[in-house]
Amino acid sequence: MNQQLKKLAVLLVSKKKDHTCLPIMQQIRNQFPQHSYLIDDEYNNEPVDLVVTIGGDGTILHASKMFQQILTPPFVTFGKGTLGFMCIYSLRDQYEVLKNLQSPYNIELKKRIQGSLNGQYVYTALNDFFITKGNSIHVVCLDIYVNDTFVTQARGDGLIISTPTGSTAYCLSAGGPLIQNRVPCIALVPICPLSLSFRPLILPFDVKISIKMNANSRGEGVVICDGQVQYDFKRNDCFDITPSKNDVQFVVPHGHQDLDWVIKLQRMLNWNSRFQQPRD
Repeated sequence: MNQQLKKLAVLLVSKKKDHTCLPIMQQIRNQFPQHSYLIDDEYNNEPVDLVVTIGGDGTILHASKMFQQILTPPFVTFGKGTLGFMCIYSLRDQYEVLKNLQSPYNIELKKRIQGSLNGQYVYTALNDFFITKGNSIHVVCLDIYVNDTFVTQARGDGLIISTPTGSTAYCLSAGGPLIQNRVPCIALVPICPLSLSFRPLILPFDVKISIKMNANSRGEGVVICDGQVQYDFKRNDCFDITPSKNDVQFVVPHGHQDLDWVIKLQRMLNWNSRFQQPRD
């Protein structure tokens, strides 16, 4: 998809508690003084044309949180964190990348899912929702419904409901599948299930998933949304997950291809790298 920005009201979002981001943001202001700027602490739902993130994946999730029930402005993501799988650009290319936004640029859309707790909307997630036992010593018992039809019961430490974007995050650590961004699906991944046969489940993106805390569950838990906010999840509570129409827009380089995702898996996550023991 090609877009072109005609005016730039820029929101700058940086890695929290990283003071080295401040001179970078000032440098951007100095390089492009014709634009107006806000930083995330000042943002109060004003219209913006562009979001520039400086940090890692957590910074991007924080930026996504700021645009909950609307299509996000285009995100330009610069990596400066411990893990930046979603980050597209290097900071050393900062000037050229931002300068090129004056000409047509490419957008990649990343799908989000939205969650409702007991019928009340709570969050729109880019990565995932996960329901865990929290601080409880007891396992939780979760009843899983798809389009209001009972599917199975999950007993264990919890359950992850992940988008393709989130498949390289907690989903991956819990043994879930790696899913390319253009595959329209949702992954259900159990966390330490009390069953050897409960394997991750891939569902179409457009289904409604309902997770109910069984009335006889020994433990209660929490719902955590993109690692940003959490809600108590008690017996008889119900958490519904449905597709969101409000994607996150990522500015990507010209010539960006699906194969780039696999290359990034190999480079950043050492995917399928052979382990070799050093020889004497």
